[in-house]
Amino acid sequence: MVYRLLIIFSMVCFVSNASHAQVTSPNQDSLLYSKFETFSQKKKLTRFLHQLIFKPLKPAATKNKKKAKKPKSYQKAEGKVVRDIHITTRDPFGYSVQDTTVKPTGFLTRSGNALHVKSQHGIIKNLLLFKENEIFDSLLVRESERLIRSQKYLSDVQFFSVLSPDNSDSVDVYIYTYDNWTIVPELTVSPSFIETGIIDNNFAGLGHRFHANQKWTLNDAPNTTRLSYLVPNISNTYISSDIRYIFTGKVDSVKSVELKRTFYSPLTKWAGGVFLGQMKLAQNYIQNDTVFQLHYRTHEQDYWAARSWQVLKKYSADAPVSNFILSARVARLRYPHHQTDAISSSLLNNQTTYFAGIGFTSRKYIRDKLIFNFGKVEDVPVGQAFAITLGMDFQKTKRVYFGAKAAIGSYYSFGYLSAHIEYGSFIGANEFQQGALTCRVNYFTKLMVLGNWKIRQFVKPTVIVGFNRLSTDNLSFNKDMAGFEKLAFSATSMMVLTLQTQSYSPWNLIGFRFGPYFYSSFGMLGNRTSGFSHSRLYTVLGLGMLIKNDYLMFSTFQLSLSFYPFIPGDGYNIFKTNSFETSDYGFRDFEISKPGVVVYR
Repeated sequence: MVYRLLIIFSMVCFVSNASHAQVTSPNQDSLLYSKFETFSQKKKLTRFLHQLIFKPLKPAATKNKKKAKKPKSYQKAEGKVVRDIHITTRDPFGYSVQDTTVKPTGFLTRSGNALHVKSQHGIIKNLLLFKENEIFDSLLVRESERLIRSQKYLSDVQFFSVLSPDNSDSVDVYIYTYDNWTIVPELTVSPSFIETGIIDNNFAGLGHRFHANQKWTLNDAPNTTRLSYLVPNISNTYISSDIRYIFTGKVDSVKSVELKRTFYSPLTKWAGGVFLGQMKLAQNYIQNDTVFQLHYRTHEQDYWAARSWQVLKKYSADAPVSNFILSARVARLRYPHHQTDAISSSLLNNQTTYFAGIGFTSRKYIRDKLIFNFGKVEDVPVGQAFAITLGMDFQKTKRVYFGAKAAIGSYYSFGYLSAHIEYGSFIGANEFQQGALTCRVNYFTKLMVLGNWKIRQFVKPTVIVGFNRLSTDNLSFNKDMAGFEKLAFSATSMMVLTLQTQSYSPWNLIGFRFGPYFYSSFGMLGNRTSGFSHSRLYTVLGLGMLIKNDYLMFSTFQLSLSFYPFIPGDGYNIFKTNSFETSDYGFRDFEISKPGVVVYR
């Protein structure tokens, strides 16, 4: 990948100097690429480099060439019978979303596609919420398109509806999907360990996710093996199956299996899940001023179910879908074969917790562009959610749990704003225990136009406050501030503010489009005694670039450089590359499903 970027950078610099950094028009870009393509055919080396980097400018000549189908209005298809569903899956390289007749022509493009296992038609069909011989419902069709677009192994999807020429009462649906290259190797080398692995987000074209990872230590620490296999959708049920295995040395291991179905769509009526897991662990503890090492095993069982009833029905594909939701859950944690002295030290207590939830949610998705991805269609969640959770926890003593959640998000005149607030606490022995309050806000402005530039400003504040937490409940920044994950600090509260200015430049330099962005994050950790009054402000500053070129095989990528004034344990004035991605912001949906305690991390 590095040498490809160097070649691209060299070409950009060459053309930039030759054209005196003038902005080129799309027609000039096509003419210039045409000259590159013609010149590259004269030599084997230049032809090889051209096929390695660039997509063909013109589609391959085909007999009886058909024009690309244009999307039809769903209004004309509404209420008609779906006669046929035609699904066409595309390989990652050489195809165009704008023109379905374009096909790969270069040797390396075809070779790359030959190494790729294309998504199977049945996998795409299993994601649909409608079938043949059913009435065409534009709401179901749009939800199906959104669900397909959300799959990580696909880069894009297009839905077309075409009225049947021989039967005015029926309609055909055409679906085009475009695969991502889904096999990603992993390699990390450090003075203390070597770690390698592989991830395949579309194993054998089935849409399954396979992950294998092996870590070899170069000291006395044990090696670690990680394996996982995820089936995201079993036979059109949207029930996922997730199997995980982690083995470290001769003592520590994790084995788990989970079946789960969420409210993946506002139209879903049933959700639920089953989780079974085992862990083997070792832990030091102190008894009578002596340090002992305790080896123990945990058995965890988690069962939950939820039912949704649609209320305030509005017969429009653009209207939000409102649902009333009831849920229940049982979570059991057991410690078999543990030493009796651990029980007397209150280290290992069998636990059973019951939860019941009630909630209301109203949500829909609005399509937008130029948010977290460069030019791709993005589904922005809009709606509101309110929920109350009640629970009963049985350990050595009995505790009651109470939790509440409120969330709202929408487009306003000043931009998109969503806020998610949650509070929860156990109540036992006449006091509140292990309480948590979280507030997460996402905001971005409308697409602002400054001359020929387009700009969005993003703001993401996060606040987590703990009340009467256990001594082992320590907060860290985790993913809220990349680079500080291993910060060792006895914290019960956290504040993080992340800012990003994302621009989309007017420059179109031989097909390259650029999106420079600047970002900064500021975070503080507070403890139970002084709060944030004596806390240090941790900072990260950075800049990056989104780069897109429709002519390249790898059309969109990004680079970033981060500066850390100080990282405890690492030192001062530290630079890191690619530690931040624009997708780190992400969207928070308005789904209510599995009841539980407020997440405190």
